[in-house]
Amino acid sequence: MRNIWKMRKVFIPQAVALLIILISVVLSPSMGICSAPDKKTLSNISAEGAIITTTYETKNDTGNVVVKTTSSVKKKEIVHPRAASVESAQTSRFLQGLDVSVLETLQKMDLTPQHIDKWIGSHPNSTLKELNKLSPNQQRKVANIATFIRSTNKKVSTQVAWREASALVYYSTKYNVPIDLSVGIAKTESLFNPSAMSNRGACGVMQVMWKVHYGMLSAKGIATTKDHMFDPERGVEAGVLLLSGYIKAYGTVQKALNRYYGGISVSYLKKVNKNMAMLQSHSEKTGN
Repeated sequence: MRNIWKMRKVFIPQAVALLIILISVVLSPSMGICSAPDKKTLSNISAEGAIITTTYETKNDTGNVVVKTTSSVKKKEIVHPRAASVESAQTSRFLQGLDVSVLETLQKMDLTPQHIDKWIGSHPNSTLKELNKLSPNQQRKVANIATFIRSTNKKVSTQVAWREASALVYYSTKYNVPIDLSVGIAKTESLFNPSAMSNRGACGVMQVMWKVHYGMLSAKGIATTKDHMFDPERGVEAGVLLLSGYIKAYGTVQKALNRYYGGISVSYLKKVNKNMAMLQSHSEKTGN
């Protein structure tokens, strides 16, 4: 018992010191359980990346708790240089020469020029690759027709609508056919449905009779098989080419329409004229 009492002189000071250290750790603002956790916030965006501000508590020289902040930059993720340059080239490719009407219409449809680039990638022969080479007036017509197609038939996708609109303007200009007339016929014949097929065998957007015209279409490389007629742009070109030939052969649009229809039909002519008027009205509303 006497030995234990003597050992108190050794253990008691050590125990007191350990207790003091433990209390200081627990109560420390920067280390203990009572300290406030560091708070990190996004304070700004710089060219180098996001600026992260960290707020924390500490003690000054007099022992008082003070709040301090530090800032650090979280750098942006580095995009592969080649991927970045390709994307930049694609963007500039379509922005350069595009009329503002095209850009505004794309935006209204939740699209960008990159969508057009993607569609051309899927359809390398698409007339969309010529879009920025068309005159501003022709580009406005493409934009207007694309929205007209979508307003007429919601089942037609935005991609098909832009491909058809571009083809209608491009081939109507190429074959010297009034653009509004080509659009009016496409709406009358199929409501712009590229998959349309009649009981008599008329195919595609313009409802061209494959069994009658396959020789000419194949020779010109427009459609070498019947399935080609269901491609939105091939179908448009086939119909516009036929209409151009009929206008030259018969001298008037009315006679050419009768030949295109396959007979004299007043109701057919009225439908085409009505659809042309609807396109004009749509153009006035959109301003294109």
